[in-house]
Amino acid sequence: MLLRSLLIVIIFCFISSATTAKTLTFIAEDLPPYHFKNQQGKADGALVEVIKSALAKTNIAGEFSIMPMARAFHEFQNDPSILMISLLKNESREYKFQWLAQTYFADAYLVGLAKQNHEIKSLKQAKKYRVATIRGYSSEHYLKQAGFNENKNLVLVSHYHQLWQMLEKGRIDFVLTNTLTLQNELALSGVLPNDINKSLHLDDYPSGLYLAANLKLDKQLAMQLSDAIKALKQNGQYQAILQKWHLPLPRL
Repeated sequence: MLLRSLLIVIIFCFISSATTAKTLTFIAEDLPPYHFKNQQGKADGALVEVIKSALAKTNIAGEFSIMPMARAFHEFQNDPSILMISLLKNESREYKFQWLAQTYFADAYLVGLAKQNHEIKSLKQAKKYRVATIRGYSSEHYLKQAGFNENKNLVLVSHYHQLWQMLEKGRIDFVLTNTLTLQNELALSGVLPNDINKSLHLDDYPSGLYLAANLKLDKQLAMQLSDAIKALKQNGQYQAILQKWHLPLPRL
């Protein structure tokens, strides 16, 4: 009987040890200054630093990888050991993943050319114009839910370069984008910031970016990570990291 009890304890300790020793992989797309590959080819950025600081408060080992969004999302959906550093939480995704902690935000805007100066005060007014976004993104679903359609006022493209080229050529009137990607998209598309205007802030568009996990991730690991990020926010480390990277603080 004593031997049996001892074996149970050993097995329990082994399972517990295996769980805590498991290495998790944290992934994100290349989007400086939030997460990107530095000159050494290593994952870097404000939100990478946030996750590393959180891991330091746990006994969880972590690796980091920067990859295209489509690949990142595919791997994240199919591997419980992979977490996404900054996934937009919206209605269609809410029950598909574990949302461990908000890491940042991405306010959405309709962006037009400054020289056009189209004055709109609501999304309803924007229906008079041609609005474009990336096909397959949550922004497509948002616009269709608001009554936009491809036969009239909705233009869908496969890459953000196309959005800004079409805007400059006058083939569309507005781009639906967010503050997280805007600066990077403009720089890579050769568009000057002074040439565009944030015409309408979309207050009802989901803006919270979260550390997200597969539903199959061990709940104990998920709780450790959630608590660690909460602690960073309470002791000021989170705010200090964002200030170091010259980023505004989110409304948490």
